Amino acid sequence: MKLLVTAARWEAIFLIAAFAVITLRKVLETADLSTLLRDTDGSFSPGRVQMLVLTVLTAMQYLLTTLHDPTHLPSIPSNLVATLGGSHAVYLGAKAWSKFGPTGRKQ
Repeated sequence: MKLLVTAARWEAIFLIAAFAVITLRKVLETADLSTLLRDTDGSFSPGRVQMLVLTVLTAMQYLLTTLHDPTHLPSIPSNLVATLGGSHAVYLGAKAWSKFGPTGRKQ
C-alpha cells in the first residue's frame, strides 16, 4: 500500500510539473509579455511591478509549503491575505486615479 501511495504522489507531482511546463511554453510562444509591466500609454508601471512580484512570491511560498507536506493543503495566513489584498488595492487605486482623477479625464 505504501508503494501505491508513493507512486500516486510522484505521478501527481509529474502531472502538475508537466502542466506547468506546457502552460509556460504556450505563454512564451503566444503571449506578448512586453506590456506586462507597462501602462496602456506605454510608460513603466511600478504598481504592476509590485503587484506581480508580491503575487509570484505568495504563490511560490504556498507551493513550497504544499510540497513540504503534500498530505493536506496548508491554511493561508491572514496577514498574507491582507498583504496581497492591500497590494491589489494599491494597484487598483492607482489605476482608478489615472483613469478618473483630475488629469486622467479625457474630454
